[in-house]
Amino acid sequence: MAKINFFQRSKDRIERQERIKQRQRVERDYAKSHPEKVTVIQPETRSERRLTHKGRFELGSDGQLTEKGKTDRLAYRYNVAIVTMIIAIVIIYLFFFFVN
Repeated sequence: MAKINFFQRSKDRIERQERIKQRQRVERDYAKSHPEKVTVIQPETRSERRLTHKGRFELGSDGQLTEKGKTDRLAYRYNVAIVTMIIAIVIIYLFFFFVN
């Protein structure tokens, strides 16, 4: 029985990892060059309506938000965060103004 030494096993492992990385690169490149056609649909199920915030954001035919839907949802979240921070600042200012 032939023994495989430590260096051979290490070399095999490195080659295996390189093949995996190369395969993932090829798959990413293929996905970029052959995008799926996604059409905008209306949300039908409860989970789709929750994802789109009651139909406010665009939903693709693949069940995920479209790029425009993701952008709109992020802008909505930022606006809510900004308004919340402004209200908190005003409340804290009024609290300190009337306490002293």
